Amino acid sequence: MTRARFVIAALLLEAGLAPAQTTRRREAPPPADAASPESIVAALYASVSHAPDVSPDFERMRGIFLYVGMLIPPVKPGEDFKVMDVDQFSDRYQKGVAARKEKAESATGYFELEIARRTDCFGKVCQIFSTYETRHTPNDEKPFDRGINSIQLVRDGKRWWIASVAWDVEKPDSPIPAQYLPPTKS
Repeated sequence: MTRARFVIAALLLEAGLAPAQTTRRREAPPPADAASPESIVAALYASVSHAPDVSPDFERMRGIFLYVGMLIPPVKPGEDFKVMDVDQFSDRYQKGVAARKEKAESATGYFELEIARRTDCFGKVCQIFSTYETRHTPNDEKPFDRGINSIQLVRDGKRWWIASVAWDVEKPDSPIPAQYLPPTKS
């Protein structure tokens, strides 16, 4: 192992970002989900979308993320970034479900749909800006949220992996720029 790789691995371990399933994830056969940038992004959206009383497909997510892959949700002013791997993201989701049950709130579905994409690839790396809309059911007329996922992909020679997903949501004072939206129909 080169010195740089050793230092990075040590830092990730120290930060608690290297999950225990490293070997299992590495040895898994390349799924069809990871055959191309298009298929892995589709798998990402399919894995986070779910009906009420059903969890996201975290096993599918584990199959498309690097074992040190990161999810970085938006932060509010004054907050620190919360960098998570898939297992930590799953834990966060489960805590949210438990909190809703304590408050006797009914479960809602969550369906994230990609509406536009900008892709830049070179060799074995890709940067994708994927604009999405979120609905409680796939048939809802209007989304309750929109945003952009910044997805970084790497290819190991056999398949694509998600290295990270950082995202932000649209706000009244920060609308999604036109270049990240679908072309308007004339």
